[in-house]
Amino acid sequence: MGKHTDGFTESIVNLNMKKDEISANVKDVLVKITLNVLSTWQYAEKHINECDISLIKNLEEYILLYKKYYLAISNLIVIGGFAHINNVIDVPSSVYNLFSDQLPSNKQKNNKKTLEAVVALAFVQPLTRLSSYKCIAQSLLRHRSKKKKSEAKASTEDKLSKVISSLDTIIDDQEKKRKEADVTKLFWDTIGKPLEQYRTPDRRLVRESKSRQLNLVNPGRFSSHWFVLFNDLFVHMSGSVINVHPVETLWVEAVPNTDPQQNVIQLVTPEETILISTGAEQEKTEWIHSFNTSVRTALKKDTHFKPPAIRTASYTFSNKSAFYKEAKYNGRWLDGKMHGHGKVEWPDGKLYVGQFQMNALCGHGKMEIPNVGTYEGHWKDNQQNGYGVMKYTSGDLFEGYFREGHPHGHGVKKQGDFKSSNATIYTGEWAFGVRQGYGVMDDIGKGEKYLGNWSDNKKHGCGLIVTLDGIYYEGLFTQDVLTGHGVMVFEDGTHYEGEFRSAGVFSGKGVLTFSSGDRVEGSLSGAWTEGVKVTNAVMQLNVSNPAPAANAKPSSFGKLSVAPGQKWNGLFRQCLQCLGAPEAPPSSDPVDNAKLWQNLAVAISCSHKKGKPQSVGADLEKSEDRLEVIPRFGQRSLDCEDYAELRQYLNNACESNHHPLGQLVLGLTSAFNTTYGGVRVHPLLLSHAVKELKSITTRLYQVVRLLFPALPPDGAELVLTRPEDPSDLTNGEAEVVSAAALLQPALLPRVHPALFVLYALHNKREDDLYWRRLLKWNRQPDLALMAFLGIDQKFWLGYTNPHCNKQLSPPHSPQKDQLFQEAVETLQQLKTTFSPIEKLLVIRSTFQKMTTAVQQQLGASYLWGMDELFPVFQFVVVRARILQLGSELHFVEDFLEPTAQRGELGLMFTTLKACYFQILQEKMSIN
Repeated sequence: MGKHTDGFTESIVNLNMKKDEISANVKDVLVKITLNVLSTWQYAEKHINECDISLIKNLEEYILLYKKYYLAISNLIVIGGFAHINNVIDVPSSVYNLFSDQLPSNKQKNNKKTLEAVVALAFVQPLTRLSSYKCIAQSLLRHRSKKKKSEAKASTEDKLSKVISSLDTIIDDQEKKRKEADVTKLFWDTIGKPLEQYRTPDRRLVRESKSRQLNLVNPGRFSSHWFVLFNDLFVHMSGSVINVHPVETLWVEAVPNTDPQQNVIQLVTPEETILISTGAEQEKTEWIHSFNTSVRTALKKDTHFKPPAIRTASYTFSNKSAFYKEAKYNGRWLDGKMHGHGKVEWPDGKLYVGQFQMNALCGHGKMEIPNVGTYEGHWKDNQQNGYGVMKYTSGDLFEGYFREGHPHGHGVKKQGDFKSSNATIYTGEWAFGVRQGYGVMDDIGKGEKYLGNWSDNKKHGCGLIVTLDGIYYEGLFTQDVLTGHGVMVFEDGTHYEGEFRSAGVFSGKGVLTFSSGDRVEGSLSGAWTEGVKVTNAVMQLNVSNPAPAANAKPSSFGKLSVAPGQKWNGLFRQCLQCLGAPEAPPSSDPVDNAKLWQNLAVAISCSHKKGKPQSVGADLEKSEDRLEVIPRFGQRSLDCEDYAELRQYLNNACESNHHPLGQLVLGLTSAFNTTYGGVRVHPLLLSHAVKELKSITTRLYQVVRLLFPALPPDGAELVLTRPEDPSDLTNGEAEVVSAAALLQPALLPRVHPALFVLYALHNKREDDLYWRRLLKWNRQPDLALMAFLGIDQKFWLGYTNPHCNKQLSPPHSPQKDQLFQEAVETLQQLKTTFSPIEKLLVIRSTFQKMTTAVQQQLGASYLWGMDELFPVFQFVVVRARILQLGSELHFVEDFLEPTAQRGELGLMFTTLKACYFQILQEKMSIN
């Protein structure tokens, strides 16, 4: 065996094929053969035992190497590699002599076919040694069985048995592979060149319709069809037209027999469905088995069952597909349709990654479009549909809702270069790609902001404009131009009401009122900045009221703009569609509450599947999970306990980005902040902001009532009485259920910064006066301030030194000695609250701290009257130094419910207002 191997090694290595795969495999196999021969010889000389023979010791390595080798040999056979080797290399005589005894007797020595057979025998020679290895292992096993039994003997016999079994398997497999390769080579050699382009080393013939009958169902007249099944392709040749279908994306179904159709097989591919038939049921079964075997092999599925209907595979579309023309898809499939997550790449560079549904882009996905931009969001029927974000290559951005590939519904469009201040931001309604309906345009380049209606991308209808110069316009717009009746207000209070030709250009009858109160009424024409021509006019001088109101407005102010209830309807419409509720629920037929909750749970679940935030706390995850559970409270009746759970549920819902209510609140508050925030803030917008926020609260409450019908109707109030509980500090107090009480805690904190800036601008003159006076008063010592405010001396305790009976050093006494210090610190918390009721509770707590401090000094039974309380409370207000107190008071007045204005809380709030106005109107000075 050693002599034979040495000659074989020398002959094979001389073939000079070390650079390709077969050469590398030959080298590795020959090394292993040599090692095995050497170790077997050492065993024969009794230098090692059986388990140290190379083949037995490294069985898995040998098996893997031989598998690679006989697969490479099979691939070489398929492409006629031996003939090619014979053409480029002269076969040495030594190699011919080595295998001459295995050639047929009629073969001529220098014949081309003979030399090709010699090359084939040379490459196949290592595989023939497998049978010899098996015989050696069997001999060793028989030899071991004659010895005495022991644990070591049993272990060695197990190893030898494993070697024999493994060699049996690999011998059968390599013979099978070589036979398949020979059949495939014969197929390629006999068919000519029609399919030569599909001849590859690893492709094997499985069946073809010339030898195994297979016909097309309902073929055309005079048409010919030939079907060839490979291990990775199914080829349909119709005349000279060749259609190739990868078996990875082939779904095979047996069609039940009917009278007109017998033995039919249905083949589903990504682009077409093919019906083929056989002559007999047995042939049909064989073809289906061959198809399924090829599919399983291509998918690398070891199961013997039918290939899965759901699978992951790649496919390149032909130019017949309109939308996916020559595109390459890789992802999930269902019965021949792209279904699930996948990726599509088009030849022009367009790329989509996301969800598919029955061959269409459907669900959440991201598409990159060269020279256009990137869209990420919802898709339906291959078009943007639903919420999404479009980032354009120019730097523009659209974020909002789409329909049929165009912005439709509520959306935000940012255009231009923000670094150079040449940009615009539009927030509002869209209709099939154009601005349509109510919207807000912030034109940074022009320095103006428009709030009003749009039509076909132009300002059209009721609207208003505020400019960076502080000018306010309101009226009717036509094709981007303010025309007809309108108003114009300047920063100093001068205002005009009448006819306009465009913004700032008068044209017709009108009234011009100056900040002094003087009026000009007549026919005005011309631009305000260039000079106004006045005809047929009457001038009225203000002599009766030399100090006109600072916030005087035209009579039509606020009447020519968009009504609050007509703003942001797109956001409400989207939420109602998500819940499956009608936009205007009929008054006679009640809405199916159970169906709404089912739709709500589905919406939350679908939103979660898109992707959770990267890091969320455990508490937030629990609250998110609870939102998917349909609550029992608030459906038929409502008590204090149910109302507390309902408020907690709404709080969690408004904090969640997955809940439709949370998405609605986020959209509304973002739109509100965009409208009334930013650098172009005008104090005249305050009244619009207040009305809009109240309208938002009302409409949002109507949506909440769809989910919780037990809530009182809008405009009505439900009073709930808490059960008696000695441990409850609010025991005995009634709780009022209303839209404001329920939703203000969710809305006001989100819009408070932008809203309060408007209040501060609107009340700037009064607040500046208040603050200057407050700073002056706070420079005084406590006793001087108390005396100035008229506080009874019995409340001066803690503000004097008991040892020397002298006033403590200014400006203040030590905090530990100050009687009302806790009340001062409590009132300072007014700036940390956002809703009116929270601010009232801070005021009440301040009064309670004052009363507690006095009763500790003068006895628990002491009750003081308003004459004593008011100066003390004014002292607390002064020392609390609350910034913009007038704005805080106006804010509470605008949003405080009527029920809270009565009773104890209303009286305390009135007292705070009185303190503020007393500070403003005080004419005496502190000496």
